[in-house]
Amino acid sequence: MIVAAVALVLLLLIALVVRAVSLSTAQGEYDAAAAAFQHEQAAAVRTVTAGESALDDAIATLTASEGKVFAEQPRLALADAIDTATTSLSAAARELTAAESTAASSAAPTSLFEMGAGVREHARVLAAFDFGAATGVDGVAEDLAAPVAAVTAAMAEWQAEQDRILRERYSNNVHATGWTAELDQCTGSVDVTAHYQDVPTIAEHWSCGGKDFPDDAGTVITLTGVHAGTYRVDGIVVMLNADRHSTADIPRGYDLLYQTCQNGQSATMSFTALTRIA
Repeated sequence: MIVAAVALVLLLLIALVVRAVSLSTAQGEYDAAAAAFQHEQAAAVRTVTAGESALDDAIATLTASEGKVFAEQPRLALADAIDTATTSLSAAARELTAAESTAASSAAPTSLFEMGAGVREHARVLAAFDFGAATGVDGVAEDLAAPVAAVTAAMAEWQAEQDRILRERYSNNVHATGWTAELDQCTGSVDVTAHYQDVPTIAEHWSCGGKDFPDDAGTVITLTGVHAGTYRVDGIVVMLNADRHSTADIPRGYDLLYQTCQNGQSATMSFTALTRIA
């Protein structure tokens, strides 16, 4: 009986030693697989994050460029590049989510009775995970760089032209509100609305600048001072004679009127309609 008991104890001890050795070996394999997995996962996260940042910048550029380029081709090319990058990054993001689930389900064993085979299976799952989608978006920033640069250049060209137009655009300063005394100062237009039955009107002597005020329909001008803004000229809408007409004959319904006496004659008072556009 004693011999048998001793033999049984020895067998149990041997089994425990073998199991401990097997589990230790399996644990080493798991630790190596987990370390490699975490390294690849961290690299994948950095790659995807960089790609998403580049994509956000590209989308912002596309949005900002709407209506601010002469030709749409650069924007169309950028939109295509954004669609391609979005598809790739979406797949990579799903892959990162799957990686998190894999890491959680293959976490380091905590049970004292965990067998070496189970630990090795966890290690195998981690080692087999493929970060291919994330690796595939490594060049997203570079792929977006050229179309973004093209749109940025197109926007700069458009803006340069707008700046030129603005520099060369006719500008008139409505320097005061009043009547004859202010008009005679000859330093710009005067808001004379109160003298024209509250019809929004600015006026200027012909010799002080009236002869230079554009009256071609479609011309865009800038007003500063009172009524400051950007306006479209709609042309001369009426010619009045101070001896035969009154303020009741001034046309209504326009954003603003510009009045001057053609050639300095009160018999030819022109009223040019202006529409505010900005």
